[in-house]
Amino acid sequence: MGVIRRIRRFKVPQQRSGFITCLAAMLAASSLLIPGCRADPPSPPQIDIPELLDYGERFGGDFTLTDQDEEQFDLSAHRGDAFLIFFGYTFCPDACPLTLSKLAAVYDVLDLEPDQRVRTIYITVDPSRDTPEQLREYLAYFSTVDVRGLTGSREEIDAVAERYGVLYKLQEPNEAGHYLVAHTTTLFLVDREGRLRYRFHPSDTPEYIAAGIELLFE
Repeated sequence: MGVIRRIRRFKVPQQRSGFITCLAAMLAASSLLIPGCRADPPSPPQIDIPELLDYGERFGGDFTLTDQDEEQFDLSAHRGDAFLIFFGYTFCPDACPLTLSKLAAVYDVLDLEPDQRVRTIYITVDPSRDTPEQLREYLAYFSTVDVRGLTGSREEIDAVAERYGVLYKLQEPNEAGHYLVAHTTTLFLVDREGRLRYRFHPSDTPEYIAAGIELLFE
């Protein structure tokens, strides 16, 4: 004959059961209150700030070229303004338009006083095709950027490129005569005294570039 085991169910006393139910309700209510009880909003993400450098006479310096309006542009005549200098060419399929688009975002986030000016210089490494007229028409597509296109003779361009450590190489033309130019895509920051102070990498964000510019005006 099998043994029938009686299983006793544990029964919570009514008073204790009510206490547990109340405690659970309080915990549930407190969990809903936590997000709304923060004293301060979350901090904005930290932005890295470049450490400006002084390259002395090793890199950079003044130069004179022809601008998009066929006028002489002499960097030494613009003391007091900061400059971003970029070397490229108007037939560039990727790096140049991407950089100019990024510069538009840089100007959007810059926080400067009305009398503090940052200008962009776009120096062609393809002067045989980039005439002043070609530069003017191309840069008109980037109207939110304070940019001047500069060109000159091959010898003049090479002299400026050498001073800024810029390399470029014309590729073999295709059957239609079209060719690409491999070139340095660094963005150069020049202070209000005409000194090279930083070389931005193509991967640097608009916020990072803007932070570097603002250091020049502190």
